Amino acid sequence: MRSKEREKLRQKKKKKRSLIIDIVFIIFSLVASIYLIYSLLQLKRIETVLRIIIIGIVTLINVLMIINLFRRNKKKKRIKKGIKRFFLLILIIIYIVIGFNINYVLSKIDNMNKETVTTTTSLVTLKTNKIGNAKDIYKSKIGIGKDKNDTEAYILPMEIVKEYGLDKNNELVPYDDYLSMINDLYNKKIDYAFLPSGYVTMYNSVEQFENIEEETKVLASTSKEEKKDDELRGSSADVSKPFTLLLMGVDSTSDGIKNANSFNGDSLMLITFNPSTLNVTMLSIPRDTYVPITCMGNVENKITHSAAHGAKCVINTIQNYTGIKIDYYAKINFKGLVDLVNALGGVEVDVPYSFCEQDSKRRWGSNTIYVKKGEQKLNGEQALALARNRKNNEKKCGKEYSQGTRNDFVRGQNQQLVIHGIINKVKKINSIGDVYSILDSISNNLDTNMSRETILSFYNVVKDIMTTKRDKDGELVSIQKLFLSGSDQIIYDERSHLELYNYIPNQSSKSQIVNAMKVNLGLKKEKNETSFSYTIGEDYETNVIGKNPTASTTLYTLIPDFSSYSRSKAENWAANHGFTIIWNEVSVSSSSQAGRITKQSYPRKKRTDLCKPKTITLTITVYKNTAPVTPPSDNNDNKENEGNEGNTGGNNENNGSGGENSSSTEQNTTP
Repeated sequence: MRSKEREKLRQKKKKKRSLIIDIVFIIFSLVASIYLIYSLLQLKRIETVLRIIIIGIVTLINVLMIINLFRRNKKKKRIKKGIKRFFLLILIIIYIVIGFNINYVLSKIDNMNKETVTTTTSLVTLKTNKIGNAKDIYKSKIGIGKDKNDTEAYILPMEIVKEYGLDKNNELVPYDDYLSMINDLYNKKIDYAFLPSGYVTMYNSVEQFENIEEETKVLASTSKEEKKDDELRGSSADVSKPFTLLLMGVDSTSDGIKNANSFNGDSLMLITFNPSTLNVTMLSIPRDTYVPITCMGNVENKITHSAAHGAKCVINTIQNYTGIKIDYYAKINFKGLVDLVNALGGVEVDVPYSFCEQDSKRRWGSNTIYVKKGEQKLNGEQALALARNRKNNEKKCGKEYSQGTRNDFVRGQNQQLVIHGIINKVKKINSIGDVYSILDSISNNLDTNMSRETILSFYNVVKDIMTTKRDKDGELVSIQKLFLSGSDQIIYDERSHLELYNYIPNQSSKSQIVNAMKVNLGLKKEKNETSFSYTIGEDYETNVIGKNPTASTTLYTLIPDFSSYSRSKAENWAANHGFTIIWNEVSVSSSSQAGRITKQSYPRKKRTDLCKPKTITLTITVYKNTAPVTPPSDNNDNKENEGNEGNTGGNNENNGSGGENSSSTEQNTTP
């Protein structure tokens, strides 16, 4: 009897233990299935019907497993329970793995839309200044931003000011922009300046400040993390309708983009995409394009300078100039391009010329990147070098790597080649590991206003692309490259008081480009060409919209350098341009110096339309104690005008070019 009782007790404990195990399996199964269902629900706008079916199957399996685990079946009960538990364990693992992968991808996607941005400000001075600590600054002039609502220009600098008591015995000098501040720092009109911490990469392309890293030092820095402006957060709209995307390249030597609130704005690319036609228009905007900058009171300036005030200023400036609303933006750290291309295993690019360039950390010497002309696979460093290159660097690398035209236009075309290569390589991805590597590099080095839902909606676009029959060239997406024509002109910058190179866009070219983008966006109907010409035996070149404008570029009329003018020639110029001259005569002791114009109230290369009033004071020298020297005859002046009109530094009456090269392809090296 006792043995039977012990056996019953043992069987009872065994059943209880089995029940507990069953309950544990059920709990784990329910938790894992809920985790999977939750993950699937996050994939909004992706295969809705399929997701519902999967969720229904998972729910049904859970119900059946619960019923089966508690069914009392004495025959082969132990074996069946073992099989059921094993099957359930496999399902739990599948649920967790799928759910984990979905949430991992979603976390990377969420990180692409940075909710916060880190702003960093530095107190900068020239290296010749012996002061090595901010607390030792005394009786000095310190440049600071004028806008009291600007975190980078004023709020953070004031934290440093208060920390070191700089407001007690120093003068804070307000500025509208950083370039003017840096110029005054170099000219020693101020002793210190509060600048964005990325000021070196933002301004070392300006000829006067190309050695700014070696010539300045940082005494103090502070940073603040804050939420992005509401206008930069975007919406949850999908991409089923045509949209615009602005790509903004950040040229940095370090990974990550969270700290790049202000940047150099050297690379700007405006893209329109029509998901119905799978047509893309792509416009690279030259960094020196002279347009009204919205955050600078709509004063014309280089478009690259808008980036010093953040992405919002760049977006509003381009929208204002083109009249086209920008739906989305993507700010990309160039340094991340290295990781992305390497994650793809390299990209195929037909390199247009042999070149050399600094590496991703801006180093020459043994770190120099050399790339030869021709079709080849580029690694990350080589792809970045191609995307950055705009100078021949002959002194660094010799003639072999210095052939071909180099300028901002060519660089923009090179960047399009790299992007095209990346798109072609992405189509060949077939490994989850590759997907993760790509997501890692993109997530860390990209900031966009696209929400998770918007990014996920690209799935349907990609699906359409992959299910669409390839054309004869094997291209799934038609890319239409646009070209903004224009001319070169050096203009006196009203803020920095420097003579800066600018690219004056051609209005006819701009109109053609805007029209093409509006057609692609479905805002205008396309006018079909009714005629077509082609010469047999000659290579056919696709027409690039905007490259052959119907009208010439209208340049600005500029104040000339009057030091080379005679009095009568100056009077003639003033009469032709509606100016009044006030002469200020200064006596000189040497007759050879008499008749020279030594000073002018308006600087040379200043736009005449910005001169108010149109009265200019010119200082002319006269021989001491004698009558003024008789100027050359009008006939001679007319001959001088005819012979030197294009070389007087701003006296070209027809185009106002100031005698500067007006070629649309040759770029001046002065930014």
